[in-house]
Amino acid sequence: MSFGEDEGHAAKRFETVRALVKDPTTATLEVLIRLAFRLKIQTSAPEVAEVRSKLTGELRPPGDEELAMLAASALACAMDSDSDNSSLAATMVATASCGGLRSLAQPIDLVGMSKSVTRKLAEVSRRRPSLEPTRALVTSLDKTEVAAAETQVSEGNLGGALQTVVNSINKALAAVSRRQTAVETQFQKYTKLQDEELDILWWLQSGHCADLQNDFPDVPAEHRPLAIARELATLTKVLPGPTALQSLFLRAGVPEAPQRSIEVAVQGMPKSWLDMVLCDVDKDKISPVTTPILFALNRRKELDGDEGWAPPWSKLTSLDQGVELEPLCLAEMAYREFLLVQFG
Repeated sequence: MSFGEDEGHAAKRFETVRALVKDPTTATLEVLIRLAFRLKIQTSAPEVAEVRSKLTGELRPPGDEELAMLAASALACAMDSDSDNSSLAATMVATASCGGLRSLAQPIDLVGMSKSVTRKLAEVSRRRPSLEPTRALVTSLDKTEVAAAETQVSEGNLGGALQTVVNSINKALAAVSRRQTAVETQFQKYTKLQDEELDILWWLQSGHCADLQNDFPDVPAEHRPLAIARELATLTKVLPGPTALQSLFLRAGVPEAPQRSIEVAVQGMPKSWLDMVLCDVDKDKISPVTTPILFALNRRKELDGDEGWAPPWSKLTSLDQGVELEPLCLAEMAYREFLLVQFG
């Protein structure tokens, strides 16, 4: 697809793309993922029409193929931003790919980008804030407002002059307050991450899976990918999670599990574990697009643990129910999904 030699046309399209993901909702990101991955979605649906309208701007409405490309561009912009939404977008793209079970026919490697962004954010978020003394914030009254107050005094309007000075002082105090709030927020986040690392360390040292009431070696190998992923997710405080995720799974014995399909892995979990896990999950956040493993768990629970849920699940998710995943891949995808329903 090409915009020809009209650079202005491409620039205007890109403006609409950036505006769309400036502060996107989870619902908007999911629509973009459906379009970018070319999953089943009615192009005339209200949510798609809304995205198409926002991407139109001053130009003609994009066609379906152009809309899919623009959706991929929007996801790339969302992941590449400096806002907190970049972690959410990267996590949703990763879970939508489901360990490579869903292909992405786009000129941009969104899945590879999501891995890179997740790794970078995990490292950056865990850096200790600088403890070096910073330059004191210099505050002063606005010269224009001071001059206005002096004029009001000369005119005998003492009340107006006093109000002008008060407004100017409030602006200076607000600047100090914003800076103090930013510093406190930064250290609160870092403290939360330190608590997360400490909790995970104690969990790893204890070597005990509380959900299945067994030490790691005694947890059946086939149960480990989903059970360990869920338990580790409950200890995580901030997206996108720790940097050493694979090492944590390794220490918990996840690689010893056999290679399994999502269907077999989900059907093999104890029903008591299934009921406990889904009891804590907001069902409204479970999606066949971005949380296919949790969607499978929920479908099985709806049938009271019986078989028969897999064919409809496969149809709704557009995933092959028989394709097997490596245990580390299955665990990571499940972990990302649990984080998504916790923080998304």
